[in-house]
Amino acid sequence: MDTKPWYRQFWPWFLMALPGSVVIAGLTTVYIAFNGADTLVNDNYYRDGLAINQSLEQDRLAIAMGLSAQLRLDSDSGELFVTLIGAEVGTPKLLLQLLHPTDETRDRDLSMSLMSPNHYRVDLERNLRHRYYLRLLPAPEHEWRLSGEINFSNSSQVTLLAQ
Repeated sequence: MDTKPWYRQFWPWFLMALPGSVVIAGLTTVYIAFNGADTLVNDNYYRDGLAINQSLEQDRLAIAMGLSAQLRLDSDSGELFVTLIGAEVGTPKLLLQLLHPTDETRDRDLSMSLMSPNHYRVDLERNLRHRYYLRLLPAPEHEWRLSGEINFSNSSQVTLLAQ
């Protein structure tokens, strides 16, 4: 007959370890779920609905002005160039938004300076290597908007249009 107390036996600890490991795994899952929350879902639908109407007006104005743009990346010099095609805009700065499809931390807003009529440029801090949605707006009033998409890994030029 075994005279050891229960806490020195193997089986009670083994049987308690099974549900204990499930509790630890569950708490780990809850921690990951809260700290790795998906940023793609926005809970302010009303404000987004109003922004959609504003975006449509920006697109309509760009179409009425006959605007499009050619975006070109010079990876050797680290410069990004935009040439507006259509009406001469004359705004001293443009805002180029680089929106990553899944990772909000890779989004960037670039302020482009006027070099000559309808020709703008900006120096990049580092090379771009990912896929981005592009938005080009006049700064600061955002009257019109041009959009496009590019994967900088395999392309260095894209045409931006009003949607």
